[in-house]
Amino acid sequence: MSSERVRAALTKPAPFGVDVDLSKFRVGRAAIVSGEPDRLLAESARQRVGVELEKASYVQVGETVFARAMAAKLAKLGVVVKPLRRALEEDELPRKLAWSIIDPATDKYTAYAYSYGEELGYYVYVPPGVKVPWPIYTCLSLFTGEEVQFAHNIVYVDEGGEAVVTTGCLVPHGVKGGVHIGISEFFVARGAKLAFAMIHAWGEGVYVRPRTAVRVEEGGEYLSYYAVYSPVASLQTYPTVHLAEGARAKLVSVIAGIGSGEYDIGGRAVLEGPGASAELVSRVLAKGGAKVYSRAEVKATAPRAKGHIECLGVLMDSVSSIEAIPILSSTVQEVELSHEAAIGMIAGEKVEYLMSKGFTEEEARAILLRGFLSAEESALPEAVRPEVSRIIDYIVKHASG
Repeated sequence: MSSERVRAALTKPAPFGVDVDLSKFRVGRAAIVSGEPDRLLAESARQRVGVELEKASYVQVGETVFARAMAAKLAKLGVVVKPLRRALEEDELPRKLAWSIIDPATDKYTAYAYSYGEELGYYVYVPPGVKVPWPIYTCLSLFTGEEVQFAHNIVYVDEGGEAVVTTGCLVPHGVKGGVHIGISEFFVARGAKLAFAMIHAWGEGVYVRPRTAVRVEEGGEYLSYYAVYSPVASLQTYPTVHLAEGARAKLVSVIAGIGSGEYDIGGRAVLEGPGASAELVSRVLAKGGAKVYSRAEVKATAPRAKGHIECLGVLMDSVSSIEAIPILSSTVQEVELSHEAAIGMIAGEKVEYLMSKGFTEEEARAILLRGFLSAEESALPEAVRPEVSRIIDYIVKHASG
């Protein structure tokens, strides 16, 4: 990678989202330590993103990584979970994978992570044919409101392997401000399966800029479930999934925009192999002045590809806004691409129907809102459904109250 090209990108804004002046935030020194984070973080992680830190294989607070015992348990299966910086020193594969599907010069956020991130983040490797019997939990937390947190994550599920990776990202109670930049490169080999669930619980004044790319090889499957339910200053992400022949992907986003922040969230699937397929689903609500942009794109470059986009939004008041932006494109014939988009409010007749059955208006609205947000819950692996269900309950409680 040309260092001159990356330096030039340090001031390059992203095409979407609010531009953030990163020079106003402090860049900490990276460290890998033994021991445990403090109890405040442990309690916040459990309450806000449902991650029990004693079960987590990777914990990063600010620019400090805590070595984890759970990683040793996974090692008995041949599964590798370690800080990426250590993996880059010890293993050949992560050196080949790092920055191979995300260009460091994409924008200022990738350029900053490449230049100053010191490669903190997690590395997960699942050997061929290994089906990991429990979720691999990871947790990343901003520690103060003055710093930039970098994380570069690489997951590689080898041929025929299967894994569920759950990541909770948060700020502890009382922390406001800060920047989180997460770089994620995921690889799903032939016939392998990766389910990835990410729960974001940030705070007022926090800027969030995840950058994610996924490559799914022949016959592989990738499921992504992303939920954000907290106020932010702004959040912008547009992950891209590349699919080879017969590969499948489903991306589900649940976005609860609450407060005065701007949420610019989406996903892109590139169907590069014959018979590849993708489904992009988003459920969006906006309340309290939030601005939400829900983007989705399916691009087909091979025959017999199939793709579908579904963007549904509910406005909870008249001071918020939702914009759905679906894009379909193809360079070949023999493809099936479709989209459905709708924005509205909770239907009055449905509320009245439930009230006729004895529910109060508040209860009726909560029931309808929960049904709207949880429509894709059944697609999740069994192991992560309880926590997602709890998060949706939390969203409904705070959005309908």
